[in-house]
Formats: sequence, C-alpha cells, structure tokens
Amino acid sequence: MRIMCPAAVAALFIGGSAQAATTNYPAQQSTIKYSTTSGTTSGFGNYARATSTVVYDPSTDTYTIRDTGSLTTTSSFAPSDIASSSGNFTLYSKSGGAETFRLLNKAAVGLTYVDYGEWRRSSTASGTTSVNDTYLVFGSKTPGASVPHSGTGSYSTMYDGTFADKNGEHALGGTGSMTADFGAGTLSYSATINGVPSGALAFSGSGSINFKTAAFTTSTSSSGYNFTQYGNFYGPSVNEVGGLFRLWNWTGAGQGAFVGH
Repeated sequence: MRIMCPAAVAALFIGGSAQAATTNYPAQQSTIKYSTTSGTTSGFGNYARATSTVVYDPSTDTYTIRDTGSLTTTSSFAPSDIASSSGNFTLYSKSGGAETFRLLNKAAVGLTYVDYGEWRRSSTASGTTSVNDTYLVFGSKTPGASVPHSGTGSYSTMYDGTFADKNGEHALGGTGSMTADFGAGTLSYSATINGVPSGALAFSGSGSINFKTAAFTTSTSSSGYNFTQYGNFYGPSVNEVGGLFRLWNWTGAGQGAFVGH
C-alpha cells in the first residue's frame, strides 16, 4: 500500500453545485520519465518540476491537468473515466489503461485545503515501454499576508511517490512530521520513506519559510540518498502543508507528493 491511513469513501475535492464556476487551483507538479526494454530500465534521470494549474469544472465533475513541460498538452478526467473508487483514492483510466489519474480523497485522510494526484502515461513500441509519471499538488494556498510572523505550527505528514532504477519502478510511501517556527522563519522536519530498493530511509533537516509566497524548501541527504522538498502552506491560516519531494542517488531517481495537517 502506498499510504497507511484510515479508508473512507467521500467527496473527492472542493466541489460545488452544478451552477458553480470553473475553478483554477494553483498547483506544483514534477515528472520523471523512464523506459524499460527487456527488463532493464533507463532514462530515469529525466526529471522536471513546474508551477501549473488544475482546472476543476463542477458542472461536469471534471479535472483538467497539463503536461509539466508543455502548456498545450492537457488531459481531462470525468466520472465516465473512473475505474475504481475506494479507500483513499479514486482511479481514473483512459486509453485502455495507458493513461491514469490517481486522485487522493483528501477528506479520507483529514485534509480540507490541499490535494494531490498522480498522472501516469505509458506507451509501448518496438519492445520498449516508455513512462511519463507526474505528481500534482494543488488546492487553496495560504496568502502570503496571512502567514504569521510569530508562534509555531506542527503538522503530521504523509508521502507518496515513485522511484525508478535499472530494475524498474518502485512505489514509495511514508510518514513524517513538520514544525514551522514562524517567528524565526524556519521549518524542521523528519520523514521515513518506504519502498526504496535499499530499504526504508530516514530523513531529517530544516529549511526556510518564504513569507511573501507562503512557501518553504528543505534539502538533506541520508544513506547516500539526496532528499529535497518544495512546499507551501494551505488554508486561510497555514492550516495544512503540501508539496513535492525529490529523492535520488547514483542508482536511480524518484519523486512524489507530500501533504499534512
């Protein structure tokens, strides 16, 4: 299992009535690309990160997302594309399973303002399977003016991602915690990432808070792996956190999403 949390089936995202306007939610996203031929995977160093948007249309209950590297390459996922909906996720599937969107049911894990999904596209030609794996984190970001300049905030976090090496892909998951010191403008964290071929990895470190953008970054290493996080505060009063992480060393590369409340 990618995330060990209580399962529930509930509303998927910030919805609305059929008359509600289409909403553009600010997003961060990252992508890794890799190919597998005759059981050997390569190209997993192809990594990109971007600021983007997730468009939700409540009249059709449809999500539209875009490619990390192309503003014009988009894909929409509607109720007719749902392949399964249980536990913490709803899985959308198109093109015979060659394109999927795995969306977190944020209410099931106690979140209100931030959500994430994994958009995976794959194709096979001449014996080679190519994969484009994208994680998107989106929701209602805290306005910079609403980030406090005193006090602290503690968050319980969970992680979900993919790691690729020469032997293929590996599903990542994990849990952790973050503490923001708004008076000092710093953030400390700890995280345990499971699913890495070499075994569970424990990371801890600190980073800085950008009061103008309600964002933060952290970077550290452990057991020969590098681990970087790019996050934001979400909600009207820094209620939640969410962002992307990148995990890599000389054997492979991984990335994914983290969220917390």
